[in-house]
Amino acid sequence: MIGWIMLSPKAVASAEAALHSDELGVRDEVGFLALHQAFSDRFFPGTSVLHTRLRYALFVPWLMLHAQGDAAQLRKHEMALTWQLNLGGDKGNGVIGGTILPRAPSQPASMIYWTALSRWRILHARPDGTISSRSDVLKRILVTNRLGLGRHRTDDGEPSADEDLSPFVRLPDPPATFLKAGEPLDFRVTPKERTFLRRQLIGVSRGSMQHSTQCLLARLAEHGLPEGRVEAPWSKAVFSIADADDQRALSIAKRAAALTGIGRALYAALVEDAKAGDGAERTTRHREDVRKMVAEFGNDAMALDMAELRSLVPGLSGYLADVLVQTHKWLHAGKDAVAPLRDIYQLAEVERKGSRARLAANLGGRRRRAEWSAADHPLAAPLHFRWQNVCRLLIDLRAP
Repeated sequence: MIGWIMLSPKAVASAEAALHSDELGVRDEVGFLALHQAFSDRFFPGTSVLHTRLRYALFVPWLMLHAQGDAAQLRKHEMALTWQLNLGGDKGNGVIGGTILPRAPSQPASMIYWTALSRWRILHARPDGTISSRSDVLKRILVTNRLGLGRHRTDDGEPSADEDLSPFVRLPDPPATFLKAGEPLDFRVTPKERTFLRRQLIGVSRGSMQHSTQCLLARLAEHGLPEGRVEAPWSKAVFSIADADDQRALSIAKRAAALTGIGRALYAALVEDAKAGDGAERTTRHREDVRKMVAEFGNDAMALDMAELRSLVPGLSGYLADVLVQTHKWLHAGKDAVAPLRDIYQLAEVERKGSRARLAANLGGRRRRAEWSAADHPLAAPLHFRWQNVCRLLIDLRAP
């Protein structure tokens, strides 16, 4: 019997997102990425692990304005820009969709950078402070153009008040070769673009958009990313730029990153042991990785104050909090066996993933473990809080 299943666009998108998450190594079996997001959003508002280069924060509004509110035209313009950036020699160096041309990426630049445009106040907020959707902004541009608004200039050449109808703040002009077929483009920002982007980033606040305190991203934009390779946001050179509140938060984030890195290794080791218990050949790759992670990051992880963590991330789910607490206790007890942690990790994974949980003590869990490969599952690493992406953006902001 053959059956046909009709999937909604939302279901297809969800499935594709899950596949892309695995490709990016973003496996979040017990919910550790909640900490990643909380600290990343505090230190670097508007950023994403999908952000590649800073000039996209200008490319996107330029593309939307060029499309004059037409969604189909925007898609064509985004593809045209991708071709131009590949011609500019940046293929494989941050070009969104550059390696899959002529196919379009599942998430175009205008989607990936949308939150950034809002948090960095390149996109005007609605009167109630909320973010306009891409479709709403396109409609607004379309109506503005049809009514002939926003195009007038005063006698001295300055934009008229009608330009306030634009969904974006006043932008630098795009380069003359923008969207010109066959003409190369790259990610090097011009002096005027750098001045604009630096001004916008310096104004990014911590917490809500109405908050007046500069976030760490804003301070780094103002002072400049320290020269040389900076491995983590709590490196001494970055730590000295942060204000006192963020210095405290960075110390906690460093310890939380260490604890969750060990937690990731423990999860893989528990699956490895459970698979052997199902009758598969016993492997020790991830069990050995637990020892390595504990040796390298155990002291930082044990130094984490759980009460301080909860004060900074008050919305932790109960199952994730339990995993963190029990892993913390396990480290302090100096135990080597991972089996005592199986129940708490199993509960967390089942709560999070339901029938897809690998640690589940049922037939579904056995099937998922049978599909799991210790050799293919990546070794653990601490959370990075988008640091490498942020460094790339800040390097783009530097004057040549």
